[in-house]
Amino acid sequence: MAQWGRSVDAAPGVVAKGKLGKRSVILALAAFAAGAVALATMVALPSNASALAQNIATSAFMAVFLLAAPLAHIVGLIFGLMALARSNDSRLLGVVGILLNGISLAAGILLVVAMASSIGAYT
Repeated sequence: MAQWGRSVDAAPGVVAKGKLGKRSVILALAAFAAGAVALATMVALPSNASALAQNIATSAFMAVFLLAAPLAHIVGLIFGLMALARSNDSRLLGVVGILLNGISLAAGILLVVAMASSIGAYT
């Protein structure tokens, strides 16, 4: 019987294997997949589509690239760092998660900086 946070799967005195490194990599791959789907939706949308379809596709694209993906990468980066610090977690998956999420966040920040620096060209 599971009581007060105890699991029936783990025997007494056995430390459960951590899953934060695995979750870090999964979050990075899920964010990449969501971004690919959102981008493919925008590219595959025909130019003569209705205004409602264009607005929905644009809103979904913006929600993924401005909210969901950065949040998933930040959480994945934190999970990767936590996996490095925990003794019962996979350090290799933690490092892979840190690299995938960190590189993606750095690329996003560089894109925002590039866009912000070019605003003056259009005014």
